[in-house]
Amino acid sequence: MTIQNIGLMMTYNEVDIITEVMDNISKYFDKVLVLDGSNDGTTEIIRSYPCVVYLIHDNELFPKRKVHDGIRQFLLEKAQEMFPIDGWFTILHGDEMFVDNPNEIAERAEKSGAEIVNWHPLNFFLHTSEKGKVIDLNIPIQEQVLHYSPGGLEVRQFKNKKKIFYNINETGKVYPYGIKERALFDYPILKHYVIRGPQQFEMKDKLWTKTIKDEHGDKKIFYDQINGFSKQVRVYDGSFNEFEPKNRPSFIIQYLNWHKYRKIDWGIFKPVAQLISKLIPWKGNHVSK
Repeated sequence: MTIQNIGLMMTYNEVDIITEVMDNISKYFDKVLVLDGSNDGTTEIIRSYPCVVYLIHDNELFPKRKVHDGIRQFLLEKAQEMFPIDGWFTILHGDEMFVDNPNEIAERAEKSGAEIVNWHPLNFFLHTSEKGKVIDLNIPIQEQVLHYSPGGLEVRQFKNKKKIFYNINETGKVYPYGIKERALFDYPILKHYVIRGPQQFEMKDKLWTKTIKDEHGDKKIFYDQINGFSKQVRVYDGSFNEFEPKNRPSFIIQYLNWHKYRKIDWGIFKPVAQLISKLIPWKGNHVSK
């Protein structure tokens, strides 16, 4: 019997990519609950998918409140009211697509006794080598934005059980209280389309994108690197190589390899980590370190 896996989704103005995202989500989920704050057509696209069993707009929340990560409490309560309290929850975003199968990962986590799963986002963006590139909205974003950096780990799945809850005023905690920090020994991957063109910013200037400016005060679209802690930029060539579901080495090697992708202070264990990680060389189209 397939384990229950309910999607909890928060979105805001992702109309340029939301169809691709929902096509991906609908392959894996038949129960998705959505909290949406969009006014660009994203809402209507999401509603059209049969897997969406509940959708509330943030202006329908009562009492009115600022939207933090903890606002997922509204979705959590509704999901546990609508469906049995068992299985798993998966956190969904309007600009992320799974490479690993989240249902298979939830089943593995359940069998292992884990209560959370750390996913490894591969952060896609427009590279400075592509300056002048124009995004065609009639072509999938995935076919046009090909540069990515291996990112940090983020919890994207947690066990569905009684007496778990979010602090609705809290930002930065994506899974609820009452969940044990017992993680699956694997890092499944997803694609996160962080920067994908000027169309992305047209409806978001009042939020975080307001601060993304170049030296002339214009919106910054092209980057050498998407964040300060990453050490690599790659070009997707049809494979994610050692990150692929069937290519990943043992968990301990994945962990020790981490210094290749992001800046980590291993302390006195740095020589040991580097020595062991050399046993598992990676292959890929690598732009920079």
